[in-house]
Amino acid sequence: MTTDRDAMIIVQKLRPVTTIDDHWPASARKAALERLLIATAAEPPEAPQRSRRRRVVLTAALTAGLVVSGASVAAAGGLLPESFTKPLSFWASETGGLVDVQTARRVAQAPGPDGTVLTVWSAKSQGGTTCIAPMFEPPGDLDRPAPTRFTLAGGQCADGDQGKESFGSMGGSADGQGIHTMWAAAGNAVRAELRLPDGTVRSAVRAEELFFFWYLANESVDPPVLVAYSAAGVVLAERSLPNLKTLGRPSAGG
Repeated sequence: MTTDRDAMIIVQKLRPVTTIDDHWPASARKAALERLLIATAAEPPEAPQRSRRRRVVLTAALTAGLVVSGASVAAAGGLLPESFTKPLSFWASETGGLVDVQTARRVAQAPGPDGTVLTVWSAKSQGGTTCIAPMFEPPGDLDRPAPTRFTLAGGQCADGDQGKESFGSMGGSADGQGIHTMWAAAGNAVRAELRLPDGTVRSAVRAEELFFFWYLANESVDPPVLVAYSAAGVVLAERSLPNLKTLGRPSAGG
């Protein structure tokens, strides 16, 4: 068994050499080392038993705090707030719950009207069903948190790919000011542009095998035209875009 003297020698050897020894009397140094041995040899006090009731109370308090500060927790933990996911609840109803709205992510964006950006949110099921939702929101990085202010502009859910034919399928919505937000199947096209009646050309944004774009419908001018291009710059498709508010309205001579 190691004696106190042996322990003293060990401690002395482990102690680094320092110039302070010249100013520290040997008797004082020996007394300090003995106190150190006594302190390390003493049995550590037994840890007091925690009250289980106290732990339960703390857990309940933490849970309440998460609920109260839901907005900040959602941003930190990646959860989307209900104010954002509720308008997208049609994803779950259209897919029988296969697409989880909480997995929605912003996948593309382009300039929108009045200082906003047109963003595309999407989510997928394990079986390959894809849901999309274009919306207008304040600008920022693509991976920024979900917006607190936004205008949803429709959306859809579809199984599998959108087909090989550019503009083979289209969808869209219109708001009260006549702003149309639409999407069209990309097919083999790598890019598409919107040609407006005033000569302006605006690029469509591509995401989830679709092109997304917006325009202000006006009955007094020719409709805008959407044009799709291959990687070589060859025109693959052209489509005059509708005014959804007058679509299906009988013509004056009809």
